[in-house]
Amino acid sequence: MSEPVHLDQAVPQGAMARLVVSSFMWLGSASVVGYVVSWVSTLLVIRLLLPQDYGLMAMASMPIGLLMVIGDLGVGTVVVQAPTLSEPKLRALFGASLLTYLALAGGIFLCAPVAAAFFAEPRLTPIVRVLSLCFVGMAFSVVPQALVARALQFDRKARIEVLTAVVSSAIGLALALAGWGVWALVGGVLALHLVRAVAFQVVQPCLFLPVPRPAELRGSLRFSGWITLDRILWFGYSNIDVAIAGRALGGALVGVYTVAASLATLPLDKVMSVVNEISLSAFSRMQGDPQRIRQGVVASLQSVSLLAFPISFGMALVAPDLVEIFLGSQWLAAIIPLQILCLICPFRALGVLLAPALFGTGHARLVVENNAITVGCVALALLIGVQWGVAGLCAGWVAGYLPSFCIAMRRTLIALEVPAGPVVRAITFAVAASLAMAVTVLGARGLVAPLTPLLELASLIAIGAALYALVVAVFRPDTLRHVWMLAAQK
Repeated sequence: MSEPVHLDQAVPQGAMARLVVSSFMWLGSASVVGYVVSWVSTLLVIRLLLPQDYGLMAMASMPIGLLMVIGDLGVGTVVVQAPTLSEPKLRALFGASLLTYLALAGGIFLCAPVAAAFFAEPRLTPIVRVLSLCFVGMAFSVVPQALVARALQFDRKARIEVLTAVVSSAIGLALALAGWGVWALVGGVLALHLVRAVAFQVVQPCLFLPVPRPAELRGSLRFSGWITLDRILWFGYSNIDVAIAGRALGGALVGVYTVAASLATLPLDKVMSVVNEISLSAFSRMQGDPQRIRQGVVASLQSVSLLAFPISFGMALVAPDLVEIFLGSQWLAAIIPLQILCLICPFRALGVLLAPALFGTGHARLVVENNAITVGCVALALLIGVQWGVAGLCAGWVAGYLPSFCIAMRRTLIALEVPAGPVVRAITFAVAASLAMAVTVLGARGLVAPLTPLLELASLIAIGAALYALVVAVFRPDTLRHVWMLAAQK
């Protein structure tokens, strides 16, 4: 890799579209497999563990998660986005990332008692110390994973994601069955990071002596600095709810909230993690063509709107059935929080799409400003809402995120010169079609009531999906036709 590697700025639009669809289908297929595996494992583990176990894991994940999002100093994004990437620069980026992650692993191990003291929970000390080993795995996986994404080789990444999902889920479930309690959750997370590191090093070997050269890093420091600051802010508004709940509500209620939040976000998290990664690679390759960027932004927002709103609204409708059937009576308190959180999930999914377009086109500062606004709005709303318990905390998400989403969307569309009309129409249609689906499902409850609970749930899901598909086919046939043509030409 002694010669610079250039991102192809002249990929024809049709070819790029097919490449993106092919990448999405690879990662999407892997995500479905991982989704099924993780769903089954999660539901089984939830039935075996107690709310206190999830509360402990949520609190232990706070310091670990914060350091994880900033640990590579934005190196992964720099590797994907850089128009050229020489071997000396790659060596420097790998060295900087490796040394930082190893330093963080040692630091969090030594400072684990501080996290335990913050939450007044001494059991957190050994948990945080074991979780510090996750940084070792990330130290060796970030750069090879970014190189795979840079080349849009998502078939390789798809296989690795399936492998890590199966191994980590199996380990977590085995430990839960053996009665290890919260350590089942710890073991699953640790296995995920270590297996992923080994797999990516096998697929894309990237091992250099960790001797970063400042001269090679100088051009990337400003961009990576914005990325790191953005990740800190993103972590803040993603996890401030657990921090506030941990201080105000106690372990059991934090466990109820954490399970409700996990269920509400799990379907879209799987999809959006795929969309987000592919979008960054695609927008980076199109960064010299503003017109294609604008078309890509509109297309991605339209597609995610059509997917996110029916999934989240549908989950809110069948939340009582889901919780009672799959989680058991000990989790009935999670029903109302789950329903409230489902209302905000589609907007959070759309908000996730803004960062790849902005980062890929060099608007890193705008991403940071948008997240700063979001953190402020959400933090204030959560602090007020938690006074009314778990349901109030969830309502705080709705009250705090919606205005910040509107502000961030407007600022992004202006920066990228994207017309607001098609975006507003896409979101409005998705909301209207999802509400029509919701009314239909509510009306159908009486018809399927004589069935067993599981058959009733399956029938309601099938009815809602069929109605929504019909509405989209009637009023948005061009969208379905376009997706079908791209998939057929992949």
